[in-house]
Amino acid sequence: MSDKDLLVVISEMLRKQDQQAEKLDQQTEVLKETNENLKQFVEASLQEFQGLHSFNEKFNDKLEKQNKFNERQEQFNEKVNAQFEKQNRFNEKFNAQLEKQNEFNEKQNQFNEKQTQFNEQQNHFNERFLNKLDHIEKALKK
Repeated sequence: MSDKDLLVVISEMLRKQDQQAEKLDQQTEVLKETNENLKQFVEASLQEFQGLHSFNEKFNDKLEKQNKFNERQEQFNEKVNAQFEKQNRFNEKFNAQLEKQNEFNEKQNQFNEKQTQFNEQQNHFNERFLNKLDHIEKALKK
């Protein structure tokens, strides 16, 4: 092979090497851009994760507070229910007493009606008796 041929081969090799270097530069640039995009994506993902983590912590705190409130509300409801049961027992006793009082009042009314009838009869008797006494007195005065 002659020097000229050798120079052509070397020249061709250098040209191909330059083309490959250019391709490598382009690929390196693409990789840099991809790397930058991935860094931005990872950073955005981390921020999103941190935001979600912060939200979850706040949400858990709120849930704990809600659970404590629910427990206190349940205790309060139990106390209120106990008071209602107590009030119901009192009302039942009170109603039983009212029924007894109503029965007594009915009997009292019946007694009062009989007493009124008796008093009317007594008044009628007394009037007749007084009339007879007047009649006798008038008869004696004559």
